[in-house]
Amino acid sequence: MKIDYTSFKDVNLKGKKVLMRVDINSNIDVEKMEIRDSPRIRALVPALNKYFKKSAVIILAHQSRPGNDDFTDLDIHAKEIEKYLGRPVKFVKDIYGEQAIKAIKDLKKGEVLVLNNVRKFEGEMKEYKDFSEAENTEMVKVLFPLVDYVIVDAFGAAHRAHASIVGWPKMMAGPITDKELDALKKIMVSPDKPMAMLIGGAKAIDKFKAMKYNFDNEKLDYALCSGLTAILIFEALGKNMGEPNHKIIAKDLEANKDMILETYNKYKDKIILPEDLIIDDDGNRKTIGIDEAGTYNTTTGDIGEKTVDKFKDVIMKCKTIIANGPPGIFEMEVFREATNDMVEAMVQATKKNNALTIIGGGEMGAAAAMSGKSDGISFISTAGGAMLEILSGKDLPMIKALREKKA
Repeated sequence: MKIDYTSFKDVNLKGKKVLMRVDINSNIDVEKMEIRDSPRIRALVPALNKYFKKSAVIILAHQSRPGNDDFTDLDIHAKEIEKYLGRPVKFVKDIYGEQAIKAIKDLKKGEVLVLNNVRKFEGEMKEYKDFSEAENTEMVKVLFPLVDYVIVDAFGAAHRAHASIVGWPKMMAGPITDKELDALKKIMVSPDKPMAMLIGGAKAIDKFKAMKYNFDNEKLDYALCSGLTAILIFEALGKNMGEPNHKIIAKDLEANKDMILETYNKYKDKIILPEDLIIDDDGNRKTIGIDEAGTYNTTTGDIGEKTVDKFKDVIMKCKTIIANGPPGIFEMEVFREATNDMVEAMVQATKKNNALTIIGGGEMGAAAAMSGKSDGISFISTAGGAMLEILSGKDLPMIKALREKKA
């Protein structure tokens, strides 16, 4: 994937009307219709104050998707932005109709306007393989001429070829995307070696393929496999990991068994698998061996002490460590220990060895935050899915559009 784009820093935004496509998708209490928490809004506000205080800013964003209980208008998001921003934020219950057009035309320097949920535009969520088709949507044709610049900064949706992501005739990357791509360049172009990837959590086959891609391209030195990815490999090797584990990965195993075995046999000296696992024994952690998983026939929710020590040893000798998925079901306290241990090991590698440590968003990002040690990590991505696709060598629609439509 070629990373080449125009940054918002490359132009003078003072006094300009700027449309920002951001990601402020939030955790909402649907009974009260209130935002419980929104780290994405908290990440957006400092950028608005630092870089866009002298611009007229129009915010375009989504919340959830049609059919979900939390698919709402963005009035509550506007209030949340206002709370952190400390100055008035306008909202219009419109996306590109007469109300929106008037509000945009009337917007003055230093003001912020939030348009309504972009996914309420019927043409938004079609996957536009042909970007010119997205450019031809009514929303893009109406909004684009009303502003001086379009800044696309919804990195969490970078893998979506939606109209508001790829449809603008000219576009630039915003501050969050700038940070994400700067970090990813370091691991995709010429990472400091040795490089390790800590793999866990869900999406086992996708993470296995990302591992394979980086081995095949001689970027990766070690893969620390846990969670469902380890179960997938063990089952491919003929081990009985118990029906609760098996049924989660059965479909992917059946479709990819030959590829999994071929990859494992090629790189088995670099693929580090668990030696012991943890099951829940009436709320307590019980350590079992790999060959016992089938006997106990229950979910193995974490890695054991021997595996943690083995993983730590590898992490501490590496200069680049990427974590994409926690080793345990960290949402449950009984299975949280190894995840905290891995975050701590990455913090120590950063501190003592000046290693570059990167955590993919989603599950592992949340786990790092829960551990209370996320400040010691070099970089935590806001996007798990998008980062996983980049690590798999895929050309993300948003990155492709930024590259092809440089302002």
